[in-house]
Amino acid sequence: MNKTISIFLLFMGLCLFYACSDGFDDYSSNTGDQLAFSTDTVVFDTIISTVNTPFQVFKIYNPNSKPLLIESVYLENGEQSGFKINVDGRAGASFKDVEIRANDSLFVFVDAKPAETGRNEPVLYSDHIVFVTNGVQQKVVLRASAQDAFIWKGRTITSNTALSNEKPYVIYDSLVVDEGVTLQIKEGTTFYMHNAADIIVRGTLKIKGTLEKPVVIRGDRFDYLVDIPYDRVPGQWGGIRLEANSFNNEIDYAQIRNGMYGLDIKPSALLHSKIILTNTVLTNFKGILIRAVNCMMDAENCEFSNSKGALLDLTGGMYFFVHCTMANYYFSSTEAGWGNSDNETIHLRSTYIVNEQTGEKIDYPIYQANFGNNIIWGPKKTSDISIENKNVEKDGFWNVHYFVNCVIPNKDAKNDDPNSQDTIPTVVDCLIAVDPKFANVDKDGTLFYDFRLDSISPARDTASVAIARDFPYDMKGISRFRDDGPDMGAYEYVKP
Repeated sequence: MNKTISIFLLFMGLCLFYACSDGFDDYSSNTGDQLAFSTDTVVFDTIISTVNTPFQVFKIYNPNSKPLLIESVYLENGEQSGFKINVDGRAGASFKDVEIRANDSLFVFVDAKPAETGRNEPVLYSDHIVFVTNGVQQKVVLRASAQDAFIWKGRTITSNTALSNEKPYVIYDSLVVDEGVTLQIKEGTTFYMHNAADIIVRGTLKIKGTLEKPVVIRGDRFDYLVDIPYDRVPGQWGGIRLEANSFNNEIDYAQIRNGMYGLDIKPSALLHSKIILTNTVLTNFKGILIRAVNCMMDAENCEFSNSKGALLDLTGGMYFFVHCTMANYYFSSTEAGWGNSDNETIHLRSTYIVNEQTGEKIDYPIYQANFGNNIIWGPKKTSDISIENKNVEKDGFWNVHYFVNCVIPNKDAKNDDPNSQDTIPTVVDCLIAVDPKFANVDKDGTLFYDFRLDSISPARDTASVAIARDFPYDMKGISRFRDDGPDMGAYEYVKP
């Protein structure tokens, strides 16, 4: 009996010993037993001064057969560093006695909030995270480009203003241009739009970029969604809204991308030009790229690409599109999770839904919708052109839809109005259902697109010469008459 009790007590003691053991009972003191890291350098591409960055993360590994006691972990520049770290759930600038089991790992999170640099141009700066184990130092490099910026929260422009382009603008909530006021944006100006921020124009917006220094309007995140830069992820901010009394807007040489919508143009009187777009790229939006109601709109040498909704949703008014590339390859992997486009590339209609709940509607016939030397394309049937418009005459204009020397996905546009008498557009010298062969449509799965033409594109040298004479240079400033003829779309082919 006593022997049985003794064996039992010994067994229980062993169980308690192993149960209480946390794996840190025998630290290695061998200077050769060191840490390994998932990276030797953490890089932040751009940091806005005084604004917290999202976290970046890396791992510390103990590849040795014994546990390690990391004597200290600290930022080399200490509290003065613009960086902040969190090691195994502990936040601060320095830590003592960090334990790591044999063949185990720990996470290190890094973010930054640098002070203002006092300079207009980006400033490169760096620091190190120092790890001391068994008396031996190891370092991970931290590197960033810090940029001072104007931080605007809910700003309203109440008098005629020309913005400085010395530093970028970070916009929170909204930037509003009051009625009767003109806001001029100079070449090289950049706007970093925070989540859900909008540009709302009640007066007039004049964006005046150049080929060398375009105006850029994009989201304010510089990190990655898995391996995709957030600068290629849609839905990062709101969009640009032109209110009813906003007229004579101009956007030249701008790159506008990655919002919920591109341009939302409210119903207006057909008295003045609503907006002229030239040499501009609008791309990668989570909703409709351009929604316009009853307005006069011109677009020349522009790229409109990649939106979950239609690229152009036009109700009523007068529209002219010349030498534009309209390509909708919007899609995502299951991992990214923002869905595929399920709408027509172009939708022309004459009925505006004022209130979806009550069904209130207003008829706004399209008097003219003219498309010349454009490429209108997408990889799916939903890239088709859809036209729903009533056959009316007003003020000497008949509603007319012309597609001249364009690449179009379908000849007979889908008719959404069974009572309409004339919704089929006039198609002249178009390439119908012919793939225009773009240079790059996400070949590597990182959502990178290049909508210039491939060398084998059927859209080369096939545009209308008469139309091209009025627009002799493409978006990149290249002559359309440098070879055998002008190309369709916004970009003239150039041999790499």
